[in-house]
Amino acid sequence: MPSDDDDRIEGEDRPSRRHRRDDYDEDDRPDRRPPPPPGVEATDFLIPTNVSGYSIAACYLGLISCLPAIGLVTGVVAIVCGILALRRRKTSSQPGSYGAVTGDIRAVVGIVLGTIGILFNVPVTFLLIVGALRG
Repeated sequence: MPSDDDDRIEGEDRPSRRHRRDDYDEDDRPDRRPPPPPGVEATDFLIPTNVSGYSIAACYLGLISCLPAIGLVTGVVAIVCGILALRRRKTSSQPGSYGAVTGDIRAVVGIVLGTIGILFNVPVTFLLIVGALRG
């Protein structure tokens, strides 16, 4: 059976065997990769996890509120959902997490789009009602 001395190349003083995990202490072990950041995974950027349902509803209802026929109703609901999402966010257990931050952004986007949708749809609805009564 060959020994460690047989694996040496002539002229080298180092052993040819590789270091095993057992050869290092916990402090001497070389770091190969930095640890991943806590709480953020790759799917968090694609799928809204840990995001308030009110935030998602506010965002999508705010987008829908720009449509002329149903914009008044969905705009009001988007504003209400956005305000509820921001109020509930203050009492959440993880205020600085990725889901909480994107939830805030979605809630604000829903409030802004809902307001724009209402401001757009009030004159349109008024003109539709006046046009229907006159003609």
